[in-house]
Amino acid sequence: MVGAGARLHVDALALFEALAVLRPGRDFPWIGQLAVWLNRGQADEAVRVLQQGCQCAAQAPEDSQTAHPGDLTLLTAFLGFAQHMARRTADSRQTMQKVLTMPYHPHAHAMAKDMLGLTTQNTLLTPLQEPST
Repeated sequence: MVGAGARLHVDALALFEALAVLRPGRDFPWIGQLAVWLNRGQADEAVRVLQQGCQCAAQAPEDSQTAHPGDLTLLTAFLGFAQHMARRTADSRQTMQKVLTMPYHPHAHAMAKDMLGLTTQNTLLTPLQEPST
């Protein structure tokens, strides 16, 4: 049983890679791959995959069915997290600062603020609100 369970990552990667081909501008196939690589302890590979995902999301036409307005912001936040896990602290900090300048995504901005130490409470566990203008 241990051998079979240990090989589930192959199937998971195949699924998320196929979804990335079908929906390259969306966040879920890339974040799925990120989760697989981080669970396997391969943060550098997670960074590589997220960099590719950010490129795909940035190139997706805004009016296409394969893109969503906040996907690039969320992918960039997860890239910063992956960089942190890969011990690329300066890159992670720079990426998270970039997230805060991107179109608003509640989860991405909360993650960036938390990782940059800009919050006094855990905003990831509080109700999400649009920023006040």
